[in-house]
Amino acid sequence: MSDIHSNAEALKAVVRDIKKWRARAYLVAGDLVGYGASPNECISIVKELNAKCVAGNHDWGVLEKTPISHFNRAARDAVLWTRDKINAESRRYLDDLPLIVEYGDITLVHANFIDPDGWEYVFTLTRVAEELAGFQTPIGVIGHSHVPFMTRKADGWPEEIRKSTVHYSKGERYLINDGSVGQPRDYDPRACYLRVDTESRELSIHRVEYDIESAQRRILDAGLSASLAARLALGQ
Repeated sequence: MSDIHSNAEALKAVVRDIKKWRARAYLVAGDLVGYGASPNECISIVKELNAKCVAGNHDWGVLEKTPISHFNRAARDAVLWTRDKINAESRRYLDDLPLIVEYGDITLVHANFIDPDGWEYVFTLTRVAEELAGFQTPIGVIGHSHVPFMTRKADGWPEEIRKSTVHYSKGERYLINDGSVGQPRDYDPRACYLRVDTESRELSIHRVEYDIESAQRRILDAGLSASLAARLALGQ
């Protein structure tokens, strides 16, 4: 999972979906907070899952560990709001998060492996080729852009995989963006996450319906920007 962004309704729907297939471990590629109105609840859920989790730029922005001057106004205001609302326990949890985590076949980072606290996006196959040198496991997972994709490299240049499910083989390496749980931006408003089945060696992007209207009401009731509520229904 990635980019939960304080959207408890989306996170709970995704967790319910994951529990149907009895996941053995949960991994979170950062940005637990920001944009949405339920930061403490989302952090509590992630903690209860005992998830392996890395920090994202909004998490660091709340902690004042990275500048937010370049954030758009709605994002910046949400970070400032979260700084005021987050409790001490949640703050400690965010502060303890590493930038990179390796777990089995997977290495996890929020934005990129080459410069993990520079928060640059990965959009091109040229950048994918560079990023593959930044981790050693068969699978690297990122978030940050809120747009899911899967790329594969066997011999030669990496290629984009234009389907939602693929089986991975020995000798192949993958860089995957697992999309966003709390604020998808690929014009599909459903929450998004990545399933990794190490027994069948299957990688699959899953989409989950959730109660968008309730998440929107929480944002508006909190006094956050109406644009943050509106975009949830549009998936952008």
